[in-house]
Amino acid sequence: MTAYTPPPKSRILLAVTPDMRERFQRILERHETKFVGTAGEAIRALDDLEHFRMVILSVHFDESQMFSLLGDVRAHSNYRKIPILCVLGARGPAISEVAIEGLDHAVKAMRANGFLDLHHFADDDEGNARISRIVDYLILIDGDLQHIARALDDSVVQIERRRAKTPAG
Repeated sequence: MTAYTPPPKSRILLAVTPDMRERFQRILERHETKFVGTAGEAIRALDDLEHFRMVILSVHFDESQMFSLLGDVRAHSNYRKIPILCVLGARGPAISEVAIEGLDHAVKAMRANGFLDLHHFADDDEGNARISRIVDYLILIDGDLQHIARALDDSVVQIERRRAKTPAG
């Protein structure tokens, strides 16, 4: 088995709720991250000359503006193919699997590359390393290979979601 080799350091825009910032700072410590607090700040950051390699959006960001911001990112001429990962925070009550599946289908219909329910990823070294590998994978498939990743039934995001539900042993 070959050792895991992460992609080069990348700039990532994070439009996540404040309770997720510390966790994502730890998960993405080897990357250059920019956190924004509102959809307007996110659009301004995308319009700046800074180039992001990925965008991470949380469901409840800026009063649940995730879907609107997802549409804005995909409409932006510089970011039509950028990897986008949507996440549901681990704080607060878990929502039903039916609701999770609905969110998963909705974000993919809007051309996001994946959806993670952080309830399925422990906030520890192992859980955070798994999220980090998903982010790295999405960065690695940037551009021409994105359509391949979305076409696969067993994308790394789905595999990691299943793995998170499987008890160890």
